[in-house]
Amino acid sequence: MERLNMNRYITLCCVMLLFVTEARAFDYSISGFGTLGGAISDNSVRYQRFIDNDGTVKRDSLLGLQFDAKLNDKWGFTTQLILAPSTDDDDVITPQLKWTMISYRPTNDWLIRAGRISLGGLLNQQNLDVGVSYDMVRLPNEVYLLSSSYDFDGLSIAKTWNTTDYEVTLDGSLGMQNRDYRTYYNYSDTAVFYSADVTAGGLILTVTDYDQAMYRAGWHYTKIDPDARQGLLSEYTFVELGGGMYTLGEPVYKSETYGNTFFLGARFPLGGFLISAEGTAVVVEDFEAGPPTFAGYISASRKLGNWTPYLTYAQTWSDGLDTWRKVQGATAVPSLGVTQELIDDGASAMAIYDQKSWMLGTSYAFSPKQKLKAEVMLTHVGDRSAMFDGSIENENVMVYSFSYNFAF
Repeated sequence: MERLNMNRYITLCCVMLLFVTEARAFDYSISGFGTLGGAISDNSVRYQRFIDNDGTVKRDSLLGLQFDAKLNDKWGFTTQLILAPSTDDDDVITPQLKWTMISYRPTNDWLIRAGRISLGGLLNQQNLDVGVSYDMVRLPNEVYLLSSSYDFDGLSIAKTWNTTDYEVTLDGSLGMQNRDYRTYYNYSDTAVFYSADVTAGGLILTVTDYDQAMYRAGWHYTKIDPDARQGLLSEYTFVELGGGMYTLGEPVYKSETYGNTFFLGARFPLGGFLISAEGTAVVVEDFEAGPPTFAGYISASRKLGNWTPYLTYAQTWSDGLDTWRKVQGATAVPSLGVTQELIDDGASAMAIYDQKSWMLGTSYAFSPKQKLKAEVMLTHVGDRSAMFDGSIENENVMVYSFSYNFAF
């Protein structure tokens, strides 16, 4: 599937480039960006796919190349290619086409884009892969775990209103993607990837003051149609055994589901500091393996010459811990096909989050296009966090990170 998608986008890219080069004259630019980063924790349980006490360069490192062309004042074309860990295999680094779109601006206050577009409502959604554009070593995963969900093939129409003090933009979008969802099974000690066709659309409202301040609110409605025959786990069932004991029954699956995602964010100067804060809520209909989840963070940074130290607090929690605890407490009955492996894997498959993190770090800017970053992060896991590959609860995990970020 990934190879077919890649071939399709390469073909689309070539067609668009042919369209551009057929024009009598056009302006174009080629730029690049990248992050070379390392991270290590004090725990053997892997965090955010790659971080453990052996250290890794996979979590943050990537290379990117972008081509921009402008036919005239109305028509433009952009394509972006990155080299990063695969979305469907933890052990593979692959090239991935990100933005590949045609843009049309009939007037200064309208913008129409078609192709592969990042449609999410996070403050740094558009520049997420360009590490030199922000000061944190990595954007808080409690919130930005959502970011990969919004690279859609579709259409975006944006209308802008300008006042003396503010620019206001309302962006409506509709798109489709084939997305890989990752699940880690604790007992089997295996990461498994499931693909699904995702259709989504929504509205994002952005207000800026032409300088540092930005305020954003948005909503996306999503339909998820899994490729796997068993579909989406809608409900766990249980069979009473007597004496207060029970075991797992046949789970209930559905072929598709719908969800709502809400975004709220702000970035503004305050007394010499730059404050950033974002919150998200993800509510998927009748999907017990992915119950309603809420997340947010607040960060304060201050520029001191070339240095920009920052302090960030982030938290995420799910409204599904009672079901998870009940699955964990089931009794294995091999004669009924319910083994301890099935119980442990069934519980760990749930996308449950109960964690909070403190991040203290700094960046050092050699120039606007080169930054060194360093960070110490303390994450406290409550009852469960699906960001960890393995059993971990009521523990603190320290992560130390360092990266070099550049653009050209």
